[in-house]
Order: sequence, then structure tokens, then C-alpha cells
Amino acid sequence: MKIVIVIDSWAEGNGAIVATKRMVEELESRGHKITIVTTGEHEGDFYTVKGFYLPTVRESMENMGFLFGKGDKNTLRKAYEGADLVQIQFPFFMARNAVKIAKQMGIPVLGSCHIQPQNIISAMGKESALMEKMFYALFNYCLFKQVDTVHCPSDFAANMLVENGSKADMQVISNGIPGAYQPAEYDRPQWYGDDFVIMNVGRHAMEKRQELLIDGVLKSKYKDKIQLLLCGKGEDSEKLRERGRELPNKPLVEYVSMDDKLLYLNTADLYLHSSVVELESLSCLEAIGCGLPCLIGDSPYSAAPQFALDNRFIFEMDNADDLAAKIDYLFEQREMLKALKKDILQMADKYRFDKCIDQMENLHREMTGLKKIEENSKSQIMV
Repeated sequence: MKIVIVIDSWAEGNGAIVATKRMVEELESRGHKITIVTTGEHEGDFYTVKGFYLPTVRESMENMGFLFGKGDKNTLRKAYEGADLVQIQFPFFMARNAVKIAKQMGIPVLGSCHIQPQNIISAMGKESALMEKMFYALFNYCLFKQVDTVHCPSDFAANMLVENGSKADMQVISNGIPGAYQPAEYDRPQWYGDDFVIMNVGRHAMEKRQELLIDGVLKSKYKDKIQLLLCGKGEDSEKLRERGRELPNKPLVEYVSMDDKLLYLNTADLYLHSSVVELESLSCLEAIGCGLPCLIGDSPYSAAPQFALDNRFIFEMDNADDLAAKIDYLFEQREMLKALKKDILQMADKYRFDKCIDQMENLHREMTGLKKIEENSKSQIMV
């Protein structure tokens, strides 16, 4: 198949772009031709559109390397030539024209749900129910009410779109756990000592709530025996380093290599997820892929609690006292945490990347009619 992916930005500043790149790489390895329409200059089969920032979130967007794309109709038509399917990853301004041109050319269109209004509102440093409604209206206008089918990475995402007016056919397919995130034998780093090691991975930003993790550890009665790893970078990195000086053990606050991330995921005692806004959570997927249990905040805007084994691994969002109590309980249950690795890996099994891409490829074939053609061909051969 020739599939055109329309996505505003191609810089790995957020999980949606990371997930899209992983999907594209796997689909190409399976023999599909993938064309990308995006902002910026890139090598390969790319069509470039002009980009812009929204003034109210410019600083946050620049930190992430994210640009909104302009839906240039001529560029879209050229990119779509010979395409079997168009997949649109973000419900922003470019999506409206991207859908229109595909329909005019008779090409099936698959929308994707990788963002919710709170992502943008949090980047503005605000909380507003009115702004949520405004952004949902924009997303519906640009994409979610314009297509017949939407890919959602979780049931949470699908329900969110239905509750906010989309009548599309919601196809729930996880972004998946890439093959590198497997349990492996690593020597525990000496600098851990015998501390209880708590890990978090993500962009350092307000909506990720890494400061809450510091507050929770500070309130723990075992704070002297806890080592916190805040792996990532972002606009709040310096603030987190400053706050980290309050802890008895200096936290690691830095972007880490892939090798180091796999080392920490396989040697930490607990993964701690505090993000307010998540339509799935790639970082939790990566953690459970390595068998690391996740303690997760119960934000109403997050699908991440699906990766908690049970209520012992859920804490009340933005409540440092409750977080500290859960940390203390799990600190005292370190041997139990090790024993739970088998259960964590069993949970991870259905999210393994090959299975998820099989489902996505099957959806693509259904939308293009190729699946029916293949089924008919098989039926004729059997006859």
C-alpha cells in the first residue's frame, strides 16, 4: 500500500510523534510505501508545508520543536498522487484541508486521536473548562467530525471523542511496546547503593507534574533511602534541579540515552507516573515492557491508570500526602514488587509492538478494500 501520513511536526518533541515514527518504520519494513506531509526539511519521501506557532503557546512549542502546519492544497494533492490511504495524526488546522483534498481525490481517510485540549491548555499554564470546549469544537471541525474512522490508542481516547461529539467509528489500537523494551539482565548501578529507586521518564513540563514526585518523596518517611530518576528535558528542567536539592539524595534530572533508559527500566524498583494528560502513555508502556511496576496518578484526563496492576498502584492526583503513603507502602513491599514482574509482563504481552502493528495494518487493509480482495482471492483458491 501507499500510505500518506499527514502530521504537523516531525521533531520528536512529544509521544505522538515518537509513536508515529515507530509505526512508519515498521510499516516500511513490511513493504509499504510511506509518504509524510509535515513542516521542516527532512530526507526521504517528505512533502513540506509551511509552519507556524500559536502566540499563546510559542515558548512551549519551541521547547518541543513543534510547529503547526498550514494545509497547502497543492502540496497535499501532489503528496496524495497514487495513494491508497491518507492517515491524519493531529486535529489541527492542516487537517481540515487534508481531509477535503483526500475526499475530492476519492482516497480513504483515517483520522488519529493523539491529543486532547488539556495538552495545549497546560502548555499555556492554564486550566479552563471553556477552553476545553473551544478546542474540542476546533478538533471536531478540523478532523474528528470530518472522517468516518478514527484510530484511538486507548478506550479512554475513544470514549473522550464520543462524549465530545464525534460519531466516527472508533478503532482502538495501542501504540504498542517496541521490541527493545524487554526484560533483560543488567548489573544494578553501584551508585544506587541499597536505595529504593523510583524512575520517571517524560518531558519536564507542568502537565507532567514531576514536582509532585519530588513533593511525594520529601513527605516519605523513607526519603533518606530513595533515589529519584527524572529522565527527560524541557522547560522545567532547571526548576526540577533546584527543587531536587531539597531531597536527601540528589535526583538524576537529565535526558538519558536509549542504553541508559533500558538500564534504568530494568534495574529501578518502581516507575512513577504523574502526568495529568495522557491518551495512552508511551512511558508506561515502556516500563511494563521491561516488567517494571507503575504507580500512577488518577487524573481524569489520563488513560495511564490502565497500566496499574490494582489500587495499590494508584494515587490521588496532585495529593503529595497520598503519593507519599503509597511510596512508603511499596518501599516496605520491595520483595513483592520483584515477585510481581511476571504479572507485569503478562499485562504487557497484549501491547507488544508486532501485535499492534498487525492490527493497524489490518485496519489499513479494511479501509482500502484490500482485505476483502485478499479474502475473496483465498476463497476462490480454496474452491
